[in-house]
Amino acid sequence: QATSPSTVAETQAAGTVADEGRRRWARVWWIVGGVLLSAGLFVCYVHVSRTQRVESDGASDALQAWDMLHGHLLLRGWVIPDVTFYLTELPEYMLVVLFRGLNADVLHVAAAFTYTLAVAGAALLARGRTRGREGALRMLVAAGIMLAPQPGPGVFLLLFQADHFGTQVPLLATWLILDWAWYGRRRWWVPVVIGVLLTWIGISDQIVSFVGVIPLVVVCGLRAWQQGLRAAWFELSLAAAALASFVMAHAAVRVIRYLGGYRMLPLTSGVISPGELPAHARLWLRGVLGLFGASFEVHPGLPLAFAALHLAGLALAVAGFWLAVRKFHRDDDVIAQLLAVAIVINSLAFLASSRPGAYWGTREIAGLLPMGAVLAGRMIGPRLAAIRTTGQKLGAKSILAIGTLSLVLAGYLTALAWAVTRPPVPADTQTLATWLQAQRATDGLTSYGLSDYGLANTTTLAAGGTVGLRPVISTRAGIKAGPHEYNTTWYTPARHYMNFAVVRVVRGDAYPVSRKELLKAFGPPAHEFRYDHYLIMTWHQNLLTGLKHGAAHKRAGLSPP
Repeated sequence: QATSPSTVAETQAAGTVADEGRRRWARVWWIVGGVLLSAGLFVCYVHVSRTQRVESDGASDALQAWDMLHGHLLLRGWVIPDVTFYLTELPEYMLVVLFRGLNADVLHVAAAFTYTLAVAGAALLARGRTRGREGALRMLVAAGIMLAPQPGPGVFLLLFQADHFGTQVPLLATWLILDWAWYGRRRWWVPVVIGVLLTWIGISDQIVSFVGVIPLVVVCGLRAWQQGLRAAWFELSLAAAALASFVMAHAAVRVIRYLGGYRMLPLTSGVISPGELPAHARLWLRGVLGLFGASFEVHPGLPLAFAALHLAGLALAVAGFWLAVRKFHRDDDVIAQLLAVAIVINSLAFLASSRPGAYWGTREIAGLLPMGAVLAGRMIGPRLAAIRTTGQKLGAKSILAIGTLSLVLAGYLTALAWAVTRPPVPADTQTLATWLQAQRATDGLTSYGLSDYGLANTTTLAAGGTVGLRPVISTRAGIKAGPHEYNTTWYTPARHYMNFAVVRVVRGDAYPVSRKELLKAFGPPAHEFRYDHYLIMTWHQNLLTGLKHGAAHKRAGLSPP
């Protein structure tokens, strides 16, 4: 007996509703699973970050966040280097300080949160608009490459303190919006949003010019040239927005300074000579190996085995980059094009710049890790999904490929578990901070004293701001505040009184202040005593009256009378 058309329609409608319900629940479970997995990774990354010693650069960022949290949103009086992280990582630090207070662990929690967001952002960008099995494989490849930062060389660059790696989180969010809008959602406001996001990042970190602004201009310019200018209004609008973001970011920094906010020090960089290129190339390679967890500058045993294993992730990233370059002119994947161009420009800028001089300088190319991971996911993921289709048997090559990648992923998980078990290390001057807290009352020390940059802000953070040190530097003119990451309001004699200084007996800082220089500036001390490898010198006078005050104080109107 034939089924009536109305019955067929009702059955189809019921099936459609059921399918929609299953898809909705599947999305909910994916979201819940992603949140739980991210939370688990965050806890792991906090432990991994604690294997790195907190130092002054990160401590300075925490102190800035503390000031912002207490109403000084423009950071009045602060003298900051050419990278501020003002709108990228400092708000994150503010939230961590709000819930955990001011202490050295703030840096570890914030670094772990940043890295977790970067892994999640890279996985989502690698998936793109694909769904199902291919989308899952894309995400797995990208997240897997970033899964296990290498204790030592890798953690030093990725889970240490606020730096260029943190800039990748809002940049990944920018590219996610572009990827969503590129196919079928080309509205006039999309370039405006992209321009605003690039401006926001540019105010905080000028490296976005090399990994965001210039790549977007290049890719959109090439695509507009291929399509014709009349048909490429969206590409041209994006390029214009990127260029405008560069101008607006610099203008915003000037406005902040005009309103009484922080002052940035000028960028000190130049171009290397041809003879210096081999050394920079070796430094670039060291940085890449460290970023991808494959640095062999580690202890023998398990660390060395894990480093060798991480070469697989680096190989996948290189393969993804190579495929993106090969398909560049005929591929419609604008994200792959952007990331390939960004990798080239970032690497060339690093090789040509005189700024990087040591391993720490390779933080300038920290974006190569998430960019390489996303390219591997977008380029390699589809090939993995095509290994087996419905109703087909796995061949020997397919079994070998799947088995190898499964073993590598298991090895990465083992490497992460091993890193989590490494013992934590205290802040660089945690013992000194504890001693100052105990001795403040008994030895007549004031709450704050003077020391070199390497001791100062770290000690203040480790003590939770209850006691601490203020950074100074020795110049031909005498002792003055500096060299950077300090607040000029700390040194005004009318507001503060400091009667002691701390000297590191074992020189380990780039800006040391010696006993001889302190004697020349302030005269013989009333007392001197040793604690650990520190020399503490006390005077019966306010040391701030003997400081030399430079241009930063004059511009802030804070010079003593």
